Amino acid sequence: MNIAFYPYWAAKTLLSLINVIYIMVITTFIYSHTGSVLSAAMFPLIQIIARITAGFTLPLLVNRFPLSRLLISISIAKTLIMTCIAISLNHLISQLPLLLIGVVILSFLDGWESPLLNALTPRLVQGEDLVKANSLLSFSNQTVTIVGYAMTGFAVMNWGASQTFWAATSLSWAVLIFLIALGSLTRGVEQFQKSAVSRNVLREGWSILWKNPSLRLITLMDIAQTLAGSIWIGAVTLAFAKEVLGRGEGWWGLMNSSYAAGTMLGGILALALAKRIQKHLIVSMTMGSLLFSLLTIVYGLNNLPWLALVLCILMGPVHQIRDAAQQTALLRSVPVESLSRVHAAHGVLISMVLSVSIVIFGLVADQLGVQWVYLIGGASFIASAICSLLWSRVHRNQPIAKHTKNM
Repeated sequence: MNIAFYPYWAAKTLLSLINVIYIMVITTFIYSHTGSVLSAAMFPLIQIIARITAGFTLPLLVNRFPLSRLLISISIAKTLIMTCIAISLNHLISQLPLLLIGVVILSFLDGWESPLLNALTPRLVQGEDLVKANSLLSFSNQTVTIVGYAMTGFAVMNWGASQTFWAATSLSWAVLIFLIALGSLTRGVEQFQKSAVSRNVLREGWSILWKNPSLRLITLMDIAQTLAGSIWIGAVTLAFAKEVLGRGEGWWGLMNSSYAAGTMLGGILALALAKRIQKHLIVSMTMGSLLFSLLTIVYGLNNLPWLALVLCILMGPVHQIRDAAQQTALLRSVPVESLSRVHAAHGVLISMVLSVSIVIFGLVADQLGVQWVYLIGGASFIASAICSLLWSRVHRNQPIAKHTKNM
């Protein structure tokens, strides 16, 4: 494998760990000083909006600056901002708007950095090494996510938010060093291709989503699942751990790690059952949604900490199998020449729905109690299962898009 891949791998792995620490620390900090799920939920909402906006502006940058210079400049800016937040975190208790401004800037920079880094993978490795590289990146990402969620909860509980945030800041400086090394090894990689997300592309994508009956139903399924998926944002799960399970940040970290572990196991299971899932898309989507709904409702009604961990683990494989079937269904409904346009429009729509659902569920948690969030989420997955049954009827009368050779 290209020697430049290794600093790239190290940088991406550390960025995943930094993201986990950063999210948990800021969520805990806001929730502990406001006592409001809605206030804490505004943190991921702001992140999503900033990243969506950054996605639209990225093409303006990549057409004017070399890729390596962009990555290093973004990393320098992120590292300096995180250092400033780490220095002043304890003084931001009464100045939450200033903290949220820092979050906006960091999220905006993340929205630029992530697609730039992802675009480097096929440039650094080719052929069979590309599969190995993606597997290695996926495994290391899941591993640090599990470790990060488990350890950060205990670190916040024992060391405090400020000291834990300093750990993320130190790792950010390490990422900067790795990216500088990467830049020196990839000076030939100067320009990033123009982004597919433009006004014209988005307009065409919306038209395809609306006119294609199969895509309409799949999109409705994704909307229902996105609404339900927002129940797992940090603020809601932290409130559930404290108010229902009677545990603290440490247990919150264990819950997140359990779900991540279940997701990783589910990915392996979905890969092993790939042929069966492809042959039985409707069953996989419907049963996956129904089982996830059942597990979510039981989770919401449960007040036993250890059972909550077991349920989190069980949700992972169910989610992965359902998601694999649903992605396959989407691909079979779209011709290859339209995939980029559809994904662009679909991604923006889902991000917008997620933003709204975060606010809605934050209000529900504050007004009705956090358990109601999971009951409503379970009902959303039932709606998704109904859509999958309707999709089977529509899809019988619609030809399958032929694009498997191009994938």
